Amino acid sequence: MIALPDAETLTGLLAAWLLLLAASLWAGREKLGLTKRMLMASLRGLLQLLVVVSVLHFIFDINHIAAQAGIVLLLCLIAARVSAGHYSATGPAWVSASTGLVLACLATLPWLVFSGAISQESRALIPLSSMVVANAMNAVSLMLDRIDSGQEVSASIKGALIPPVDTLRVVGLVHLPGIFVGMLLAGAAPLEAAGAQLVVLYMIVASTFTACVTCRYMLSRLQGTHTCA
Repeated sequence: MIALPDAETLTGLLAAWLLLLAASLWAGREKLGLTKRMLMASLRGLLQLLVVVSVLHFIFDINHIAAQAGIVLLLCLIAARVSAGHYSATGPAWVSASTGLVLACLATLPWLVFSGAISQESRALIPLSSMVVANAMNAVSLMLDRIDSGQEVSASIKGALIPPVDTLRVVGLVHLPGIFVGMLLAGAAPLEAAGAQLVVLYMIVASTFTACVTCRYMLSRLQGTHTCA
């Protein structure tokens, strides 16, 4: 059964959603074609988070490596499907994005677990995996959209990496990330919180780059090097 939020949480969600509604209506006036997409995404996100909340304790109880790998693989396949929607040849784009996202996870998560930077327990590994996949998905989507628009591939990759790299550049100056703030509010020492946040940011930049480059090479092989050169 899906747990429903309390009245205070619902009030906060409604207030935030009204801001998104205003932005979507503004997008409609600008004829950007984003109004429906923004509204549908907001409702879809709400429903998906409610479902996740209801099953989260089951996921956190899973600590078998094969089950963890299966969950991460499922995240990659779903995210790759979203990214592939930004490219005209959806099939090759989905295969390429899936390969890129899987390799991004393989290149970062096992090493960080082995080094002790992150815990191998599902309570830590699954949320961190979702952060890797989500950020890499955003970058791959940007890259595929730019390639599909005719932009040169290297410029597309550079453009897709602007958000994560810029976030890392201004962390602590402009941007106080959620993990850092959350640990401080929980009573952790500032240096400990900063260390944990930097691990995540370094992981995101490295995995995002890996996903984009791998996706580019796979797409090139599937469609011919002239397509993605």
